[in-house]
Amino acid sequence: MFVNYNEMKKIYLVLLILLNSCGLLSESNKPVEYNSESFTDFKLSDPPDYTKIVSWAVHPNGDLSVFNDFNQKKQNLPVDVFFIYPTLLTDRNDTSWNADIYDLETRKYVLGSSVKFQASAWFSTGDLYVPFYRQAHFRVFKDSFWTNGGEKAYEMAYNDIKEAFKTYLNNFNNNRPIIIAGHSQGAGHAKRLLQDFFDKKPLQNRLVAAYLIGTKITNDDFTTIPLMNRKDQTGGFVTWNTFRLMSEKKTNKVDFTINKQWLQDALCSNPVTWDDQNKSDYLDHKGFLYLNKKVFPNTVKIENVDNKILVKLPKMDILKTLLLSSVKDYHKADVNLFWEDIRVNSIVRSKAYLNKL
Repeated sequence: MFVNYNEMKKIYLVLLILLNSCGLLSESNKPVEYNSESFTDFKLSDPPDYTKIVSWAVHPNGDLSVFNDFNQKKQNLPVDVFFIYPTLLTDRNDTSWNADIYDLETRKYVLGSSVKFQASAWFSTGDLYVPFYRQAHFRVFKDSFWTNGGEKAYEMAYNDIKEAFKTYLNNFNNNRPIIIAGHSQGAGHAKRLLQDFFDKKPLQNRLVAAYLIGTKITNDDFTTIPLMNRKDQTGGFVTWNTFRLMSEKKTNKVDFTINKQWLQDALCSNPVTWDDQNKSDYLDHKGFLYLNKKVFPNTVKIENVDNKILVKLPKMDILKTLLLSSVKDYHKADVNLFWEDIRVNSIVRSKAYLNKL
C-alpha cells in the first residue's frame, strides 16, 4: 500500500494543533510560573443554587445531549452516580482563585472535556449528577499559593460540592444506592464527601462504590470504608494514579502534575483486573476512550502497580501512537485510558449491590 508521508505529516501537525488547543494533549515539561491577585481582593462569583437544574453540568432532568455518542450502552439501573470533575481552571495568566460557573465558556469547557471524556464512563450505569462548582485554580496546590489564599479557595470549592451533595440527597436521590466518583481535585473533594457523609455513618449502607482517581488516598483516610480488591465488591473505594513507563532520563525531565514522592504511602488499585494483581496484559484491557470518542480495546498494558500504576505507551495505529508519544504526563488520562474498564466495572458493582437487596 502506498503511504504519502507528507500528507501524514500534515495531518499529524493539524491534529496536534487541534488537540493542544483544547487542552487534552497540551503539557509542559517545565515548571509553570503563575500570575495571581491578592485573595482578599478577589471577587468570588455568587454561590450556585443546586435546587435549580442550571447549577448542574449533568442532571437527569437536564440536557444530556453531550452523551449522545454513548446512549447505546445505557443500562438505567436504579443507581445514582455523583461525579466531581477535575481542575480545569489552569491558565497561568488567569488571576482568579475560583472558577466563575456563570461564565458560558467555562460551562462549555466542563461539558466538552471532563463530562464528555470522563463522567461518560459512569453515564450508562444509572442517573448521573455532575454539579458545576467554583473549583480552585490549579496554582493553589503550589505551596506558595496554598498558604496565601489557596487553602481558602480550595475550601470554598469543597463547600460548593458539599452543598450540591446535600441538595442532591434532599431533593433528588430518593434513597437510591450511590456511586461517588471524581478525578484529581474532584477526587479530593469526593474523599471529603465520603468522610463527612459515609464513613461510620448510616449512609454508608447505600454506598455502591467510590472511584477516587488521580489523588492520594492512604490507610488513614477512612475508618470503615475499605479499599476494594474484587471486581464485584461493594461498599468501598478504588483509587489510582497513572504514570507512563519511561526511561529515568525522560522521567527526570518531566514536571508531573502528581509528584511521585507524594504518593509514597498511597493506596493503589488495578483498574483493569480490579484485584491485587500488580500488572495486566493487553488482552485484559477493555478500552481506552480516545479523542475521536471511539473506544479502543486491548491497547493498554499495566507494567506495575505499587503506590501508582505504570503503563506502556498505548498500542495503537501509527498516527495515534505518534500523537500519544508526545504526552509524558498521564495524569489527564487517568480515566480515559481505562474508560471501558470503568464503565463495565461500575455496572458490575451496581448489579452486585442490587442483588443483595
